Order: sequence, then C-alpha cells, then structure tokens
Amino acid sequence: MKTYIRHYEWVNSHTLELEFPTNRLRLYFLEPGVVRCRYVSHPVFENIPSYGMAPEYAPACLQPEEVERADCYELSTPRLTVRVRKVDGGLEFLERSTGYTLCADAEGMGHRLHEGTGDELVWVLKHMPPEAHFFALGDKPCELNLRGKRFEMWGSDHYKFHPGSDPLYKSIPFFLCLDNGHQYGIFFDNTMRSYFDFGKEREDRLLFGADGGVMDYYFICGETALDTVQAYTRMTGLPPMPPLWALGYHQSKWSYYPEKAVMDLAAELRSRRMPCDSIHLDIHHMKEYQALTWDRTRFPDPPGMIARLGEQGFKVVTIIDPGIKVNPDNYVWRSGFERNVFCRRHDGALLSGEVWPGTCTFPDFTSPITRKWWADLFRRQIAEYGVRGIWTDMNEPAIFPDRTFPPDTRHNYDGFYCSHLKAHNIYGQCMARATRQGMEQFAPERRPFVLSRAGFAGLQRWAATWTGDNDADWENLKMANLMVQRLSASGVSFCGADTGGFLGHPTPELFCRWMQMAAFHVFFRNHNNGEFGGQEPWCFGPVVEALVRRALEHRYRLLPYFYTQFYRYSRYGTPIIRSLALMYPNNTDTYWRSSEFFVGDALYVVPVHHPGEAGRFMYLPPGRWYSYWTDDPAPDSSTEAWVPTPLSHIPVYVRGGFVVPRWPVQQYVGELSDPQVTLDLWWAPELRQQSELYEDEGDGYGYRKGRYMLHRFDYRAQLRSFVLTHSLNIHAEQHGRTLVLAVHSLPPSAAPVAVADGVEQSAEFDERHVYRVTLPINFSEIHIKF
Repeated sequence: MKTYIRHYEWVNSHTLELEFPTNRLRLYFLEPGVVRCRYVSHPVFENIPSYGMAPEYAPACLQPEEVERADCYELSTPRLTVRVRKVDGGLEFLERSTGYTLCADAEGMGHRLHEGTGDELVWVLKHMPPEAHFFALGDKPCELNLRGKRFEMWGSDHYKFHPGSDPLYKSIPFFLCLDNGHQYGIFFDNTMRSYFDFGKEREDRLLFGADGGVMDYYFICGETALDTVQAYTRMTGLPPMPPLWALGYHQSKWSYYPEKAVMDLAAELRSRRMPCDSIHLDIHHMKEYQALTWDRTRFPDPPGMIARLGEQGFKVVTIIDPGIKVNPDNYVWRSGFERNVFCRRHDGALLSGEVWPGTCTFPDFTSPITRKWWADLFRRQIAEYGVRGIWTDMNEPAIFPDRTFPPDTRHNYDGFYCSHLKAHNIYGQCMARATRQGMEQFAPERRPFVLSRAGFAGLQRWAATWTGDNDADWENLKMANLMVQRLSASGVSFCGADTGGFLGHPTPELFCRWMQMAAFHVFFRNHNNGEFGGQEPWCFGPVVEALVRRALEHRYRLLPYFYTQFYRYSRYGTPIIRSLALMYPNNTDTYWRSSEFFVGDALYVVPVHHPGEAGRFMYLPPGRWYSYWTDDPAPDSSTEAWVPTPLSHIPVYVRGGFVVPRWPVQQYVGELSDPQVTLDLWWAPELRQQSELYEDEGDGYGYRKGRYMLHRFDYRAQLRSFVLTHSLNIHAEQHGRTLVLAVHSLPPSAAPVAVADGVEQSAEFDERHVYRVTLPINFSEIHIKF
C-alpha cells in the first residue's frame, strides 16, 4: 500500500524517528508505560529546556519489540503497543495485555502558520470513544468530569471567579482519561497558550494544541489510574518534604496591621485555644507596597515581633509580588536595574505596568542570572528577621487592570530567547523557584515554605498553592472541594483554598462547614479580604467557635497521618487527596460523583455543600468502613446511603484494618517535644491491610541522611482475632519511648487478650470502648484474641 512515511530510522535503541511529507516525529520509549511523542516541522530536533519535566527524571528507557505489518509499524513494550499507521502517520496506543485501543489519532499531527504572530499553531486530533471521560487539568472550577468541555491554559488573575471561569491562575496541561476500566494520561509539554477540547466541538473527538511551540506530549499508562498520576508526578518532579508546621493551620487576612493587631491576633488564638502555626502578612506590612520592605511606622521592629511570635509557636509568612516599584532610592529596584534583570519590550525599552506600588518593572525569572539576583535579596527577610515562609502573589503575571505583559515582552528562557507568548505560563513558577532558592540559601538548616498562586506542570517541586480569589458562598465552597481534588490529580497535592472565602463575608454555617472540610485539605489557610469584616474563628458566635476549635484539634491530632501521606507523595508521587473516580476507575458511577474524597488510603471525607443540610446521600466505596467520630459501622459499602450531617461535624469514615497515627492536641507543632503517638486501628474481620507511619525531625534535612523512622504495619484478621506485625527501617533503641495501640470497634462483648512478642500485655478499655495497649517502639508483633 502507498505509505505516508518517507523515512524510518532508529536514532538509538529506544528512539525512533519518522519523516512525513510536512513534519518529523520522534518516539521515545522511556518506560513500559511511557512514550514521548515529539513532532517538528523542520529537520532539527532542538534541545530546548523543559520547564515541566524534572531534570532528575531518569527513565530506564527500553527498546520496544518491532513488527512491520501491511498497514502499520507496531512497537511494543511490556505494557503498551504503539502503532504508526502507514496511510497517514497517525498513532494508536493499545494495552498490550488486552489489545484494547486506549487512544488513536483521527489524523496525524496538524500545524499551520499563525498570520498575526508568525508562530506555528500545532494540534492533535484523536478519536474519543463514547465511554471515555477526562479528569485533572489543574485548577479548572467545574465538575471533575471534563467530557463535553473546552479549556485554555493561559495563567490569569481571575478576580471573583465562578464555575466555568477559564482560564485561571495555573496552567497544568495534564489530563487523565478513564474509559470503563481502562485508563491513560497525556502531558502536553508546551508552555504557549494551549487548549483542550474534550468533545465540545465534536462529541467524538479529543483535540489539544497550542498557539506555537512544538507538539511534544507524553503518553502515560500505569497499571492503575493512581499509578498513572504517580508516574506523571515523578516525571514532573517529586515534591520535597515540607516543614511539618506548614501542614498545620494558617491564619491570614488582607491585611493584618499594624504590629499590635498581629500580636493581638496571636494572643487571641492562644487564649481561645485555637491551634495555629502560621500568621500571614499581606501587602500592608510593606512600605508603600514595595517588595522586601517593611513599613516601619506600622511595624517598627520586624525581627523583634517575629521573635516574640516565634516564642508563642507562630511562624511568619510574608507576601511578595513580582512588580518592583520604579524607585532609584530603593535597593531592590536599583540593583535590578543595574544588573539588567528586568523584562524589556521588543524595542529594548523596559516593560512597565501599574500594580499595587504604582509604576513597576518586572524581573525576568526565566533567566538564571535573574533568579540568582532574586534569591540574594532574601538575606534580611530570612537570615536576619527570621521570616519562615514566602507567599508569591500576582505572578501569573498580572498587571492592573486585568491584564498581563504585552506579547512583545522578551524573556531569556534559560538561553533560548523568546517572547512573552512562550514564557507567560511558566513565569510564576520561575518566580517560586527563585524564591525557594533564596530561602534555601539563607536558612540552609530549614526546609523552605513557598506559596505560589501561579504555576505550570511541576509546580510541586517549588511551592504549595491555593485556588485564588474566591467568593464567600456555598457555590465556592463546592468549587474549593473540586479544585483541590483536581489539582491533586494534576501532581499538586500541597494545595487548598481561601477557607471561608476571600470576597464577601460568610454566614456562620458556611464558615463552619468550610473549616470542617478544609481541615482535611493538605494546605489549610483561612484568608479573607478584611474590608468585608473579620473571619477569625471567634467572629461567628460561641457555637461556631467551639465547632471550629474541634475541627482544628482533630487536624492537629491527625498531623502524623498527614505527614506520612506527604512522605508517600514525596517518595512516590502518590496524591494525598483523591477523588472516587481516581480510586475506583472500574466503577463508571464514580465518574459523576465529585463531592466525596479520600485523604490517603484510610480516610474518606463527605463535605456538606448546601445550607441547612441536616443529611445527605453519599456513596460508600468497597471495604469495611467506620465513623471516624463514633466508631459505628458505616452502611453497606458500594451503595448510596443517607447519612445525617449535624452542624457539629461532616461525615468522615475510616477504613477498617488501617493504622491511623495520631498525636495529642497541640496548639502548634513542637509545643510537645515528644508527643505520644497513638496507633488508632478500627478492627475489621477477615481482612488484610498494610499501612505506614513516617517520622523525622519535622524540619531540616536529616531525613536525607537517614535520620527518619519508617514504621510498616501488616494487619491480618480472622473472625475473633487479629495480628499486627510491625517493622522499622532502622534499629530503634527504646529509650523509654512507646507506641499506644488503640483498637476501635471491637464487639461490645469482647474480652481481649493481647500478646506482644510472646508476652501478655496489660491493656484496658477506655470510656469509649477503645481497647488500649502500650507497646515498646520496637515491638515486632501483637496478637489480640477476643
């Protein structure tokens, strides 16, 4: 048959190059389930840096099995078969084990010149089966299932966004396809304005492309949907471990000032016993909003204030924007101008724009010289004043009113010079990277905490994030839930929303429900616009104050569990927050459920999205589940059940057989020097589960040198007994340290006998009928019969 393929050649054992009449394609076989597909319309494949892929990603690479057929070339790895059609050069991806077609081009890669810019528009059009549904894609504020919708990637400051607002702050061009028990992911590594059409224009077509750059995408197929997300996260960068305090509660407002207001806030939090680790200072702490300055009228002694807050357990996080006020008397602007680090237009003139300080110029964070200059600026804030976190805002980048840099703005792009059209989507991430570099430079013994509003694929390497300027209403509470789930499926688990809403003032019920939900998000910050009134936990009456205190206390009790989940995220790329669809992709009913979510493997959270909701229907996944609050067995699994939702709490369930490590309540991380770890376990018969507890110093880098403890637990249960085995990564001397095993949900008539490492243990039930046994930290096995 006549072939569209002009040339077919192996560049090396794992890279195949094909020449077509109008373009070239290279297929890189990186892992059994990962294939890179890279097209160019000219003869040369340039080695342009990727801002999405992690430099440390080192795939094994493998040579596929090769078969030429009459109509295609067939290339197979242990997991995938890739077919290159001879008639049009189109690609088809199949599961090797089943032969099922996961994804197939409707035609080859498309491209044409854009008459206005001269850039080459690139796209791929694929068949979309009727059972295919799509997830992830960053921070899109809509239902989790993206089928039938179209989206753009162009970081935008979307003030007061609403369902369907697009684009938003982050540009994460990765999506996951679930297809009736089959799945794959695609990461489109292109920083230009890009677009994704999941059947909006044609219900049987999937389209993605960009307004320039090259068509360069990674086809990813793990053994499960969760594996696919893990693989994508590994490829774009595993996140470093955060300081443990950053997983606590953050109190923020636009803005807390002057110093007395900040100290009064701290005193109020402590006197009312509201656990809290961090206070954020917005732009009003600066002199005329100028970056890295302090208003000495409002804050006459920043290091003294920060030290006094530190004595109470508070860590200070300060905001910074990329706009640097044009002011020769200010060292930041003057040094940047002298070093020529600010962005310039096509004619060489400095780019300027209006933001909070007035007329500003903007650093080109795509330049390594600029990033080094920026990092050097943090000596006073970090080393001298003791600021513990930096919050980067307005870094989409945003200029007043509601716009960004002009397209002709020039950027270094790490030596591959380009216009803003190419650099826009990675500008904020490069700023976060430079900020983290400064924190590492001036506090090398501490782990940085950086918070960034904007980002691209791989943001998790540099910063945590939040969902932006939301409204204080029930619709935005629901969106916060969905956006956090979506970001987590896009590699960014360290995320949250402005709890309670940034704009407007929440009702007491709304604030209570939002805090109850956000206590199970990884990044937990209450942030609002102070022009609408106070949003501290005591602003809504004594009933809500008490309920919010309870939510905060349970968050702090669960910090060992959250920290262990972050360890797994940091080590393997496993998302911490997970949707039902991600956990149970074989059940197509889950594709349309979006309110319930998992925290790790063991906790299942059911938020309340509507006012006055005394009860709601929920889906209970397979397994044995128990109420986290009462220990009562959940309704039958794999069914929809009605559950009460009193204002006192939202429904939370725990999976039987899992160890959930908890601490006593603390007002801040480190209040107790060695908090007692309780291993909470909900008994379930005839079951086997494995779980972990990760411990380290909570800050610093000793864990990279082996100074950490990884406990592994293996639970095996019969009808009237269970065995829990325990192993440690290192030999742990006792030094008097113990673990308390707390067994929940045992039958009321049970009279347990506990034997640990061959010795019968003294144990007893508490007032909640929880069976408690104190064990040495290096115990190997406990057998409980009843």
